[in-house]
Amino acid sequence: MLLELNDQGRIDVRIWHALGREILIRHGVEAELATVVTDVLVEADKRGVVTHGLTRLPSYVARVHKGLLDPNARPEIVKDGQTLVLLDGHNGFGAVAAVDAVELATDRARDHGMCWVSVRNSNHFGMAGYYSHRLAQRGLVGIVITNASPAVAAYGGKRATLGTNPLSIAAPAQGEPIVLDMATTTVARGKIRRAKAEGKTLPPGLALDIDGNPTTDPETALKGTLASLGGPKGYGLAVMIDLLSGVVAGGSILTELRQATDLSGKAGTCFTIVAADIGRISDHEEYVTRIEEFRSLIKQSGEPGAKIYLPGEIESERAAKAEADGIDVPNDVLESLKTLLS
Repeated sequence: MLLELNDQGRIDVRIWHALGREILIRHGVEAELATVVTDVLVEADKRGVVTHGLTRLPSYVARVHKGLLDPNARPEIVKDGQTLVLLDGHNGFGAVAAVDAVELATDRARDHGMCWVSVRNSNHFGMAGYYSHRLAQRGLVGIVITNASPAVAAYGGKRATLGTNPLSIAAPAQGEPIVLDMATTTVARGKIRRAKAEGKTLPPGLALDIDGNPTTDPETALKGTLASLGGPKGYGLAVMIDLLSGVVAGGSILTELRQATDLSGKAGTCFTIVAADIGRISDHEEYVTRIEEFRSLIKQSGEPGAKIYLPGEIESERAAKAEADGIDVPNDVLESLKTLLS
């Protein structure tokens, strides 16, 4: 496959997508599922969230070859309460299970007003905001949470017990939805890995070493723990997200989970996707008017000429630029992907 950079030193989105899909197919993934996974990862790259983009493919492929991820598994409904549904991911790609959960939640929310879908026995699903954004584009409020492998000590504890446990909430709006996508730590672990790959030090306050002391060295940080966002507040959020993902689904929790790069066992990732049809409680025209008033009040709250962003707007701008100019790909990521084609 020809991977030429354009005049801006970037790779066209379509070429980047074709690369990801080809890699997955070569490593045993059915074409339909390869497209789903690639869609999710490339969207992260477009939005500048490189830690959740195609850089994830080497670890995904390694898990497939180790027998720790079933590349062609499809999720199955194991309990169906109409507006409360449990899916088993059968240890397949997280993106495949999550996209199915979004489709199911969409249909049920339109029928019943809202739907909660829990997924157990799955894997890393990429960028949480991909799924909430997709729901909001359909006029639904989307809430997405997932547990993750241990990276954070409990508040007052020392050993890594909780994951970064991301949360994403998206609300429909005129044009692009308003999308919050955040970890419950001061930084996602993928950004620590990215700093290590680029030979950079970390800003203070992001991570602790194995003895619980602050560190700015990414390698030391990866052996230690990440700092919770807002101390006990981020810790509390992480606790509830793991509870509402893993415990509710009857799946893996806390130290039972494995990160994508850990080939010692199955990941066991659990997540929850909630969709709500706000048209059941809010007149559509009134909602559109009010959310634009809301947006305007936020935008006008700074000094004259200051640009104030709502959650998700920076990422939307990056995505539009990527579609026009291509994706800016770190050299080490590109080289690691090329090896998967050989």
